[in-house]
Formats: sequence, C-alpha cells, structure tokens
Amino acid sequence: FNKAKKPGVHQLSAMQQIAHGSDSTLYFQWRQSRGNSEKFHGAVVGHDDSTENRVFKEVAAYGKRLEKIKEIQGTTRKKAVAILFDWESNWALKRGGGFGRPTRRYPQTLQEHYRYFWEQDIAVDILTPEQDFSDYQLVIAPMLYLMTSETMAKLCQYTEAGGTLISSYFSGMVNETDLLYLGGLPQPLRGLLGINVLELETLFDTEHNQLVFQGQPFETRDYSAIIEAETAEVLGEYQADFYQGTPAITKNAFGAGTTYYLAARTNYDFFEQFYASLVRELSLAEERIAHANPAVSIQGRFSPERTYFFIMNFSEKEQTLDLIKEVVDLETNQAVPQTATLAPYEVRVVYFNN
Repeated sequence: FNKAKKPGVHQLSAMQQIAHGSDSTLYFQWRQSRGNSEKFHGAVVGHDDSTENRVFKEVAAYGKRLEKIKEIQGTTRKKAVAILFDWESNWALKRGGGFGRPTRRYPQTLQEHYRYFWEQDIAVDILTPEQDFSDYQLVIAPMLYLMTSETMAKLCQYTEAGGTLISSYFSGMVNETDLLYLGGLPQPLRGLLGINVLELETLFDTEHNQLVFQGQPFETRDYSAIIEAETAEVLGEYQADFYQGTPAITKNAFGAGTTYYLAARTNYDFFEQFYASLVRELSLAEERIAHANPAVSIQGRFSPERTYFFIMNFSEKEQTLDLIKEVVDLETNQAVPQTATLAPYEVRVVYFNN
C-alpha cells in the first residue's frame, strides 16, 4: 500500500530521529526512479518533477527547522537502558519449524518490552549483541534465540560488573550455525540465569495460563518455558496445567549484577508492573518537564550548558500538556506557557539552562 503521509507526519518522524540521538536525516530516494521495482517508492522529488508539491515543501520546511535547532548537533542522550535486537536470531526464528512459527513475532515482542519506556519518556538505545553495551544499567534481551559463545561471555561480563539483564523463553537455544545446544541451557548462560530450561510449551491461540507476580495474577499466552531454578530466586509461578507451581519469573545474583528470566509470554499489564518496579529500583526515571502522556513522547538531549526536550504529539488529536518546569522554545526563544497545546503531529523543541 502506498499510503500518503498526512500533513505533519513527515516532520514528526524526521524530528523523532533527532530526538533519539541522530544529528542528521538521510533520504532515500532523492529523485523518484522511472522504472524497476522501486519506481513508486517515496522520494523528495516525485514523477511530477516539481518543487511546488506538498511533499517537497514539507521536506524543505523541515530543513529550515534543522537550521533553527542546529545547536543541538553534538549533544548527547542519557545512556541507561538498551534493548538488544539480533538480526541473526530474527532470521533463524523466521526460518525454523515447530513451536508455533506464526506466533514468534520477535520484533513485535521487543516493541512490547519497549512500550513502558516509551510511555514513561525513558530513553532507550537499540543495539545489536556485537555492540558495546557495558555502560548501560539495564539491558533487555528477550528471545535471543541464536547465541554465540562470544555473546554469552559478553552478557556474563556485563552482569558480573554490575549490570541488570532481562532474558526470556526462546533464548540461547542454537549456535551461530542454527545448531541446537545439547544438554539443556548451555553454560555459561545456565550459571548466569541460575536456571535450567526443561521444556518449551507452545499454546494454541485459544489457550492461556496464568502467573502470579508481586501478589497479582497475569495472563500468559503463546509460550511457556518449563524451567527449574538452580541458584535463582523464584518471583512468580505458573498457576495451571501440568507445570502448575513451577517457576515463571526468576531473579539471579551474578557477580555484582542481576539477571531476570521471563519464562512465559505475557500481556502488557505484566510489563507495566515489572518494569515500573525495576525503574524504581534502578532509579532510571528521567527528569520530567511534564507528566507522562501516552500520546505525547518527550525525549531529551544534553549539553553542559543546556538540557533540550523534544515534545512530540503522535496522535491525530490536539493534546494539552501541563508543564512542571519552566522551559523556552528553542526556535522562537520565547517562554512556553505552563499549559502547552500541541496540534496533531506537532513537534516542539524546548530547553532550559543547566
């Protein structure tokens, strides 16, 4: 489907990149091609060869905005939370048979983990296992199905040095050639997580189980890893089926750090409670200029002199924010009213002096 971007969506999506740490925006294509498979791919200059159409004018307007906020170039983001996305695991999960292939949904699962941080305006970096994640307080790595010995060693070193690691079902099952590890969960992963995985249960769409975490019940779906705790503390147990009473959520001390293992796929209500408690425990909440609003994302960038915030309305409706800190609009250099109104898809860049 060649859906046209609604007015404002282009600037919103481009400014989102800057808000999340980019110093530039790159375009593909500059000029729309006349033939072959990508001839209808979006471009800055379309088949009409015009600089007067809506698309070109929106790109030009965005360029002018970048000039106004160019002092942001070179500023940094808070580096505390990382989610690991592994292309090799993604390809292997798509290719392999068994265990309900249509319900694996690896990228979508990472998005479900990310949602809490998005809604709470907590910065997250997306990294691959090959990148350096040693400086992050929290590393979230669910469904890391394909794991090399090098990746396992990095996860151990990270946790041993004081990091907090989240792992889950479908992790560490195969090596770099998609050959299964024999003998249960491979070492050193088994020692890192403090558990062994005995079986992986696939649930039909109509089937569900339940786990209890922090005294509250949460529905599970799609997958249940049946595990035994070795050195790990059990934080939640399954409530039904032949594995009733076995661990569903575990926590393990490893060196100066901690690992958590989520044995079952859950709905968002569990992630909301689980990550809220972790954010409090690790003091990950960022400085706020307004109370959280799921429709409005606020992301910060930092320099020694100023703290900048991108306020982005991702909804089709006007949104009102009650600011709890005095800020200045970077493009107009005017103070922003305490009650700020955002048009649909509007982005405002504000700052305060440190």
